[in-house]
Amino acid sequence: MNMSTAKVRQIVVSDKLCKACYLCIWACPWGVLEIKEERNWRGIKKPYAAKIEQCRACRLCELYCPDFAIQVVVDEEEERKILEVEERYERKWFDRLKKRDEIISKGVWWL
Repeated sequence: MNMSTAKVRQIVVSDKLCKACYLCIWACPWGVLEIKEERNWRGIKKPYAAKIEQCRACRLCELYCPDFAIQVVVDEEEERKILEVEERYERKWFDRLKKRDEIISKGVWWL
């Protein structure tokens, strides 16, 4: 999960797939999602993005949804830039881990 945040354009909850288990609401650490008062055509009160400006695009709601009924839509260009920066830093970190493993495999254990 990234700590950088992309601008969230929309949070889409599918009328066909959502069964109103509300795991997405429970999973959101920022309280973005709330329950709609009116029922949809299936008779359920589905979640909606009440505070979308507080969304950090962590996508925990997507991950916790057992039915793949929710999707966080972000600005693709902005997200691509964030991922490029993260990849640069992760590559350095993985190189350090690889070097550490090489040293340990040679019998040096105090690192």
